[in-house]
Amino acid sequence: GSGAFATEAARAGAAVIAVDRDLRACERTEANARAFGLQVQIVPGIAPHVLENLPEPDVVRVGGGGVAVVSAVADRRPQRIVAHAATRDEAELVGRDLTEHGYRVECALLQSVELDTRAWTETERSVAFLLSGVLPDRTA
Repeated sequence: GSGAFATEAARAGAAVIAVDRDLRACERTEANARAFGLQVQIVPGIAPHVLENLPEPDVVRVGGGGVAVVSAVADRRPQRIVAHAATRDEAELVGRDLTEHGYRVECALLQSVELDTRAWTETERSVAFLLSGVLPDRTA
């Protein structure tokens, strides 16, 4: 990636640790954070193994790796986990895993359709499932 999510979180005041297995993505993230004068700790590595040496998180956005990475993150018990899936089946697996870890799960289907206005026909459709898992309030 470009570090867009990491940069936006840091702009909002969050302490951010960005993990990516792609060294070029790490470099882009670092450059984008620096352009905004932001502090983002960048950790190159492959999840879930790279997560073992990181501090305990409050919120995690999982940008890839599927249910294996989501499960490893959920084992660490952050208050919120946000993930995406490209297919309904993957979204179901991620949602079930979050539920099994005790998270309350919400899922939204995001869809983008290119419309050819000459014939008013759909020319391409892309979808993504956005999942958010939140641990119930521990004080309630």
